[in-house]
Amino acid sequence: MRIIHTSDIHLDSPLTTRLPSDKVRERRRELLQGFGRMVEEAGALGVSAIIIAGDLFDSDRISRRALDTALDIIERAKNIIFFYLQGNHEGDALALCDRSLPENLKTFGRDWTYYSADGVTVAGRSEIREGMFDSLSLPEDTKNIVILHGELRERTAFPDTVGLRDAADKNIDYLALGHYHSYSAEAIDHRGVAVYSGTPEGRGFDETGDKGYVIIDTDGPRIKYSFRSFAKRRLHIVSVDISGAVRPSEIGERAEKALRAIPSSDIVRLELCGRYFPSLWKDTEALMRDFSGRFYYFEVKDSSHIAINPEDYKHDKSLKGE
Repeated sequence: MRIIHTSDIHLDSPLTTRLPSDKVRERRRELLQGFGRMVEEAGALGVSAIIIAGDLFDSDRISRRALDTALDIIERAKNIIFFYLQGNHEGDALALCDRSLPENLKTFGRDWTYYSADGVTVAGRSEIREGMFDSLSLPEDTKNIVILHGELRERTAFPDTVGLRDAADKNIDYLALGHYHSYSAEAIDHRGVAVYSGTPEGRGFDETGDKGYVIIDTDGPRIKYSFRSFAKRRLHIVSVDISGAVRPSEIGERAEKALRAIPSSDIVRLELCGRYFPSLWKDTEALMRDFSGRFYYFEVKDSSHIAINPEDYKHDKSLKGE
């Protein structure tokens, strides 16, 4: 059985970055379209199920368009089972829905809910509570996937920390996690692994780097998994050290070299760092003029500091010396 593990899609996100309003609207459409594109990829890859480990929606106040579009995408993919766990952002968003939910959409309650498909047991719960793993009952002789949304820690504590040590020796083969927006994997015990799929598409500069989802394969003696890149646009924070530069053109040359390999479809922040001479003119407007047209969105952040040796001005009877 082949399964996609995704989370933190955040459909209908307000996208409170500095994007212009027209691009905010476009990016919100791209998030919706991206969910559809992922489901299309799932069909092409022979995927039987998609795990959404929380935060399919950005909040419980979602637009009717976003809700209907997501449910239509799920409903059309009749050969794929969707295991959807409520996250901490969206609340009970589906409770606001006045239409019947697709038959291939499986949800989880506050306590452990179990499903079985092709020899795989899938368990999950929307409420994280201390001691919750004590009541988890998984067969030893099947492949077992557990879905939770929270922060992975050593021990479980209410309301949103998932204890790695508490999950050990519970017959878990794959712990599908949501909440963190970057991919990571960590062993639970000799049998299982805890995996964050990360968000499939970055939304702000706190979500830089490669984004995608995880492909799970349950064939064979042990579950196999691998990260698959997916994002339409990646976000980059590119640091350029301007230390020692004496002319604005030198900053431009260093920026050119640092930005050369980034695709034009991506979102970029150029961050100036280092210590500069007091005589240097930092022409950030020229940087915006030279590079903004090369990327989907471009901005400059100046985090550099002036390089002054106080001893040089110790006897300077001027405002600068003061």
